[in-house]
Amino acid sequence: MHTGSPDELHRREQRAQQIAAQIADLLNQLDQTGPVTAHAGRITGLAVTIRRTPTGWTADTDRS
Repeated sequence: MHTGSPDELHRREQRAQQIAAQIADLLNQLDQTGPVTAHAGRITGLAVTIRRTPTGWTADTDRS
């Protein structure tokens, strides 16, 4: 829950929208390499899994 000023909330909302647009663009690029699935805090694509960890997000690559 946000506890700052309305202006701060608006700035954060705008920044979140910008980041979301960038992420969507990157996921579209990833999707062009092969199928991408998302489920339960995990995004899986060709030779990569992006997953949620206790400290943030990480990308694991499969180099086999």
